[in-house]
Amino acid sequence: MSKKMDPRVIRTRQLLRDALVALIDEQGYEKITVQDITQRATLNRATFYLHYRDKLDLLYQSSEEALHELVSSIHPPFEEKKDLDLLPNYDQPHETFMHLFEQIALNSKLYKVYLTEKNIPYFSDGLKDIIINFVSSGIQMMEPDDQKLTVPREMAVRFYAAAFLEVIVWWLENDMPYTPKFMATQLMRITIKGPYIDNPFERESRTPNFN
Repeated sequence: MSKKMDPRVIRTRQLLRDALVALIDEQGYEKITVQDITQRATLNRATFYLHYRDKLDLLYQSSEEALHELVSSIHPPFEEKKDLDLLPNYDQPHETFMHLFEQIALNSKLYKVYLTEKNIPYFSDGLKDIIINFVSSGIQMMEPDDQKLTVPREMAVRFYAAAFLEVIVWWLENDMPYTPKFMATQLMRITIKGPYIDNPFERESRTPNFN
């Protein structure tokens, strides 16, 4: 059993993480220094070096912690297909979709800054990998037979994962105009049913031609 971290250590690390996020948002990662971080966190440099080697180590560890928390919140993503079968109209999101957006909302400032800062590809790549696994497990649960998919499985996984990530970035960049539940519901609906109430191609084919 792992030892629980001292609450004082947790608080110190949170102060440093919050300071890093705020400074990256204001100045960009490259311009900030350890001195800037400690001043913003109202801690001394000696305290910083008790926890991290340098600002890159702080960035790396804070990214790892945030991504680990996200994985924990959505694991296991889908235990049984019947969980999805209980949602015929997709008016209520699966709880795993809810957890995805709720966890991101809890750390919205960090996600927004780390995903939009060009010098932090590590975080966006890590989140993309998590979403790829999330989507892959969902498709596998819904349809394990590749012969019953309309496109190659990996193509479908990559398509939806990229769409999920872009929707998340859009949501954060617009200061989360919708609740996590709304986002989860819409994302699940568009994933399963598409954006149309009626198939526009079928509608066009039913339109009589009077020419």
